[in-house]
Amino acid sequence: MDEIRRLPDSELAVMQVLWDAGRPVTRPEIDAALAETKDWTVSTIVALLIRLEKKGFLSHEKQGRGYLYRAMISCDEYLAVESSALLRSLYRGSARNFLAALHLGGSLSDRDIDELERYLEELKRGG
Repeated sequence: MDEIRRLPDSELAVMQVLWDAGRPVTRPEIDAALAETKDWTVSTIVALLIRLEKKGFLSHEKQGRGYLYRAMISCDEYLAVESSALLRSLYRGSARNFLAALHLGGSLSDRDIDELERYLEELKRGG
């Protein structure tokens, strides 16, 4: 896969099941995980799996009478691309503007700020 593209929310929900599982999963396992938050039919889930495979996000292999689905893109890979796109599109590439928006929106606690400070110090030291 040359380029990781943004996923619609429905496809992202399927990928999150695969990422959370951390292993190949069957379609019934995907169905069960999604049933907690989605009211989707089996045919809807199968259509999403087909689309995700065409996009290179997952692959499948035969197992007995069904299939095992495996993520081909890690959650970290996807989040890195999505985060960069978000930063560019909404904050004009400025991490400072992004953090300021989080702070002004009340999304950053003192603990979050302390964690960010420690993380930035690690980055400065080459970690």
